[in-house]
Amino acid sequence: MQEEKIRITWYGTASVRITAGSSQLLIDPFFPFPDSKVKVASDAFKGCRHILISHGHIDHIGSISRIINKGTTVFCSRTPYKTLCGKGIRKENLHLIHPGSVFSVGEFKVTAFKGKHIRLNALYILKAIFSKRVILNHKGIIGKLFRISEYPEKKETLCYMVEAYSKRIFILGSLALDADTEYPHNADLAVFPYQGSEKLFEIGKKIYDRLTPESVLLTHFDDTFPPFSSEIDTSEFELYLKKHTTVYKLSHGNSIEL
Repeated sequence: MQEEKIRITWYGTASVRITAGSSQLLIDPFFPFPDSKVKVASDAFKGCRHILISHGHIDHIGSISRIINKGTTVFCSRTPYKTLCGKGIRKENLHLIHPGSVFSVGEFKVTAFKGKHIRLNALYILKAIFSKRVILNHKGIIGKLFRISEYPEKKETLCYMVEAYSKRIFILGSLALDADTEYPHNADLAVFPYQGSEKLFEIGKKIYDRLTPESVLLTHFDDTFPPFSSEIDTSEFELYLKKHTTVYKLSHGNSIEL
């Protein structure tokens, strides 16, 4: 009998599809800004009717209206729930969850944990807003800033444990963890969104040492919402991880199997 496998596909930003047999989960699907070099096919997320949202920032929920159809269910906390309702998403497409929620989607068992968003300190934000790249690409910048401001996080980041076929995948909503939450150790795979600070290596190392997963998939290191995002150099963190575990850094649209 052929061994049952879980397929994990990364599309860019924090957008990941997890497939087990005929069951699918889509996490934080996002189409890059039009001026990004990263391109995601318009039908890339087609056929996935169950979406997990980690938090309410634009690069995690800003494309939901382009993806959902009548049969889609979006699992999210209160702040993205309110934001999506305000963007015209019908309530029957939304399912409100919170830390501690446990639910099933086909072959998957999903558990939500309290997460934390990586600290975006004032200096980091100012550097991003007034960078040379922003100045050189200032056309339409006010509109972009206004659009981004419409998608708050409000300290509601979630992490997810996704289980199927005796495998466990732990998905961080941002590169941070809540100090008072007990997280599962030794997951078969942990998904690390590697973006949002000038101290990513130090932050990522502490999180790996706390979770000790069997393997790590890096996401969110790409430049999908320019001019505010940038391509992140992951080499130092990759070298550290390779001393302890298996690390995956995929090209857009590529997959791994567990």
